[in-house]
Amino acid sequence: MRKCIVASTVILGLICNVAANGFVSVNVPLDHWSYNDIDKLIGQGLIDSSMMNTRPVSRLEMARHIVEADEKFQANCAGGESSEIIKGILGRLKKEFYQELALLGTVDGGPLLDFVKPFEDPYVKYLYAKSKPETENVRGDRFDEHSNLRAGFTSRLQVFDNLGFNIHPEYPWSSESPDRDVKIIEGYGKLGLGSFEIEAGKDSMFWGPGQHGALIMSNNADPFKMVKISNPSPISLPWIFRVLGPVKIVWFLTQLEEDRPIPKPNLTGFRIEFKPHPAVELGVSRTMIFGGQGRPAYSFVDYLKAFTGSNEALTGNKDNDQLGGFDASVLLPVDSFLPARNIKLYTEWIGEDEAGGLPQDFGITYGAKFYDIFKTGKTDLTIEYADDHVPGKANCFYNHGVYRAGYTYDGRIIGHYMGTDSKDLFIRLTHYLSSDIILGLQCDKQTSDLSSPPPHPTLGRYQADVTFFTRGNWEIQAGYRHENANGTPQGNPVPIRFVDSDIVFVQITYDF
Repeated sequence: MRKCIVASTVILGLICNVAANGFVSVNVPLDHWSYNDIDKLIGQGLIDSSMMNTRPVSRLEMARHIVEADEKFQANCAGGESSEIIKGILGRLKKEFYQELALLGTVDGGPLLDFVKPFEDPYVKYLYAKSKPETENVRGDRFDEHSNLRAGFTSRLQVFDNLGFNIHPEYPWSSESPDRDVKIIEGYGKLGLGSFEIEAGKDSMFWGPGQHGALIMSNNADPFKMVKISNPSPISLPWIFRVLGPVKIVWFLTQLEEDRPIPKPNLTGFRIEFKPHPAVELGVSRTMIFGGQGRPAYSFVDYLKAFTGSNEALTGNKDNDQLGGFDASVLLPVDSFLPARNIKLYTEWIGEDEAGGLPQDFGITYGAKFYDIFKTGKTDLTIEYADDHVPGKANCFYNHGVYRAGYTYDGRIIGHYMGTDSKDLFIRLTHYLSSDIILGLQCDKQTSDLSSPPPHPTLGRYQADVTFFTRGNWEIQAGYRHENANGTPQGNPVPIRFVDSDIVFVQITYDF
């Protein structure tokens, strides 16, 4: 693994324009409220340059989105209820990202290039579950039945303009397991090299346009301890590639856990996202599990051959487990013929195996998000369907004959939480009572073991929640969730416990 890290870093580093230093800012955590606010602004047609299908996004990139949205809003503000909600959202975002906006020169006050924030955004989260819940997309967190408590905060450090550090410790407690150690949720450093940056440490990723799941990379599993190279802000490629429009590139390398049939295999991935039109985002992604204790070592040439797909089943028993495919999203104005302002249509196609250098045996996601239903600025609707059942190949997706732990990390699926041979329908309605009070209703119907004779195991999740931003910098989230199960699926690399459960949760965060 060490050779691959060094060689890959050198090659990708040559892409960087190292002649000039670029300002580095830490990433916005994937569960941060600002992602929903930025998405709301995108749906209102206020941000044309956003590339939010590759996450996390840096704080400076968030600030760039805010500047664009604010300028467009000021130029086109028509007043009314919708404008008041957008105005409130922009005010909240400007307050959160004030320092980055100062760096961009759009607010009063000079930027701080050297600073330390030892205690930022402290929070307390309480969750009560009637029986042990199967929560998804929570960075690998596991909750016990009855009472669960989480308490944490974030620390940030900036050195000059090209070094940034972030650490997020959390103390977990439950009534069933009260003696737990403090856990580092995220902890990493960043070095800026021109338009690119190198990140080393523990962090999560989410690739694709899905609102509630991604087939190839999500935050369902614990964050990786990895090396990552990316460009936090879109760049333009030279020559004929300029027609691709703005481009974002991500490459990473990590080592998975020891407690699996083949201990400590390597996981690597590459993604390129481009935007040939302001309304269109396209992405290509690939990941590969290779090596590990007891497996033949990879040279850098082996790595390139396997990862480029020129020869997946390398000679010398160097089998690997790959996923690869593409995703696309388009934002369409529909206000002239539908009771909504815009609709985003999106899809993700990821192949489990390969033939002739191209993926096959696809899992597919389709989605539609209706922004501003009834054109009051208050209501949005998401409908998302995912299916990784491959006809004639039972339990094909996320499983592998050599890497028998499958596409998992520390007991959690790295991609879509539904696991293999499954389909999932997710619907969420979001309604803004005001810019500071947001109601949510959602349902999620998951069906598993689709290659087996019916009836198939099913799991229904039904949730109601509210988010309240107070004038005193407090954020309060609360909700109720019911899980209703029928049957127990057998084929997933991580067996899913389908049980009935009632869940109540509250999280209180103070924004310094």
